[in-house]
Amino acid sequence: MNKTLFFDGFIERIKTQFNLEQNYAFEIFAIAPFLEMTFSEVFDDVSTLVDGKGNNDGGLDGIYLDQEENKLHVFQIKNKNTIGDNDIHKFLRDYENIFVTGNNSAIPLNKRVQAALDQYTSIVKSGKVIETSLYYIFNGEKSSINENIINRHEQSNPHLRIFDSNDLYAQIELLLLANKKRKDVSFSFMAEKSNISFKNDPQALISFQIQNIKAINFRLKAVKLCELLENEIAVNKSIQSVFSENIRGFLGRTKTNKKIKETLESNYAEYFPFLNNGITIIAEQIKIPQSMQAGEHPIETKNPVIVNGLQTTRVIYDVYKQDRTKLEGVYVLIRLYETNEKDLIDKITDATNTQSPINFRDKMSNKNFNEITKTFFAQKGIDYLTKRGEILSLNADIAYKNMVHSDIVLKFWYASFRESPEEAKNSKSKVLETIYDASIDSEHSLHPLFNGDKNSPVYEQLFTAYSIYKFVLAKRKEKEAEPASSDFVLYADELLSYGLYKKNVKTDADFLSAYDEIYNAIEENVSTEKKLLESNGKNYSHNGYFKSSKCRYDLNQKLNFIESQF
Repeated sequence: MNKTLFFDGFIERIKTQFNLEQNYAFEIFAIAPFLEMTFSEVFDDVSTLVDGKGNNDGGLDGIYLDQEENKLHVFQIKNKNTIGDNDIHKFLRDYENIFVTGNNSAIPLNKRVQAALDQYTSIVKSGKVIETSLYYIFNGEKSSINENIINRHEQSNPHLRIFDSNDLYAQIELLLLANKKRKDVSFSFMAEKSNISFKNDPQALISFQIQNIKAINFRLKAVKLCELLENEIAVNKSIQSVFSENIRGFLGRTKTNKKIKETLESNYAEYFPFLNNGITIIAEQIKIPQSMQAGEHPIETKNPVIVNGLQTTRVIYDVYKQDRTKLEGVYVLIRLYETNEKDLIDKITDATNTQSPINFRDKMSNKNFNEITKTFFAQKGIDYLTKRGEILSLNADIAYKNMVHSDIVLKFWYASFRESPEEAKNSKSKVLETIYDASIDSEHSLHPLFNGDKNSPVYEQLFTAYSIYKFVLAKRKEKEAEPASSDFVLYADELLSYGLYKKNVKTDADFLSAYDEIYNAIEENVSTEKKLLESNGKNYSHNGYFKSSKCRYDLNQKLNFIESQF
């Protein structure tokens, strides 16, 4: 009953906000929690709807190409309580037709789907491998359909996951829990003794201290690591809170995670500590025994947090839930530190996650400049979202507010006020890393803006960048619905925003006039660039052009813009 009321409330608001039919509103609602996006972000950048309709969508309801991680997310959403074998087959065929064969069947595609295919093709031709996640979500329950259908499809296609309404509700709950304050957790690790030492007190711990920071290395039974997660669930109703906010979430069935699982389930699982880098944990307090106690080495901790080894931990826990006997004789290596110093925690997290992109949005969420920006935007009637879990709220008025993630605002500030539209388009994570560094490094050129001073001009700049972005987005929507318009507009948000900033427009009339001038200039530049490349036997792509500094240089030349010096 609560699930139905919750779903219906949000779907009704989405229908009103975007003027959509019921089924299309459910599509927006279902996609948002899995990508941790606002409904507006899904509607603007993920949904394949054009002008509120799903015409010529290639059979796909949502497409998101994460160019940071070269990962493609493809969605099929059904607002019905049951699905059949043919439904899943069709989704897989539609995906394969678009992204495996490059629309070999030559079906008509709307501009959004075609743009996604063009971007995908451009990245593949550059030599990059793109990982794919396929989501089939329906508004019913798996218990109503043949379980063999789901198992067969998921086992034969490692990219596919089938979710029902309970899975969707659980994903929403995870986001809501992620934004709640963690209750204090106490847990004792039982370090394993050496099996090669013959002294009266066989070694179990490598412990040392640097200034006021304690450190311990030890070997732990894999099942004991799972008990840490079980304890977290008992106290905080979710395992999410045991993982640092600074590292990316569980990546699911990646090649690496598949290999971890294969090792754990193999006949050489006892070698796991030799084949894995182990787990890094930080706790607020640690009690270390001076010697063995009743033949054991207990280590008491308060609020332990896993800052490296999330993927390993989650795979181990999945095996544990399926059959804990497979973990018998399996050990993991643990590095445990005691500290409350936020900067040191960040340093340890960064240093031990060299293979995983750090989520700088989460790291910046509590920085002073972001807190002040949140208040500044609230005064303008806008929800400025800085943390996971804020995209959904039980607040009855939340769907009627404008909502925007901090990383989008910062990205378009970088494109405009930083005058680097191609960098903003190329790598949002690099933009966020630069701003994060500026917030903590007094020597950074941007520190005077992002140091948290309440009198910094950056708050007004961020709001201006947001206003320009919203205008560009609205114009893009209009252009999408115009059959004759150039498709480059789907790639040019950052450059158009840069142009409007350089025009220093103030009124709505000036916005319209300046936009038309900038749009026409970019359209001419695109045509010129295509001809130039074709005359030299090279292929042109919107994705490549708008990620290069040449797009900015060409616009500056066309409209006589003078760049600022940074």
